[in-house]
Amino acid sequence: MIFIDSSVLYNALVVTELTGYSAKVFELNEPKITSEIVIDEVWFALLKRDVGSPWKIKKELRGNDEFRNTAVKYLSGILGFLSAQNVVVVDDSSNWAKIAYYVGEFGLMPHDARILATALEHGCDKLATLDEDFETVKDIIRLVPDEFWGKG
Repeated sequence: MIFIDSSVLYNALVVTELTGYSAKVFELNEPKITSEIVIDEVWFALLKRDVGSPWKIKKELRGNDEFRNTAVKYLSGILGFLSAQNVVVVDDSSNWAKIAYYVGEFGLMPHDARILATALEHGCDKLATLDEDFETVKDIIRLVPDEFWGKG
């Protein structure tokens, strides 16, 4: 089973130089899951892309009806895409000891450590990511797409 990380989901939704790698992940004929934190990260990234700064998001949400409507549409689009791709959304890990272990052992940021914990708790043997911060965990979970990680 493949866990879909924020970087893969974002680059599937927004055309970038990494979009081809994301497309390869969704072509794989294996069950796929993601989690709420991934959805939250991608939603935030889309909003930040539009206003240029995380500090401007709050201001725009409070004072700009069009931006609020766009924010709601982004979430709907994320969820619709995941549904169309048959990606199951699971709850995030709440095993804080394990999450802290991954931060300490592998130098992961807390959200990345929680993503890893969630993937492993749900029995994933692959982590679909374009985030090179995960390279430190390649010995405990296979990183895909292979073409990005130099195995394809």
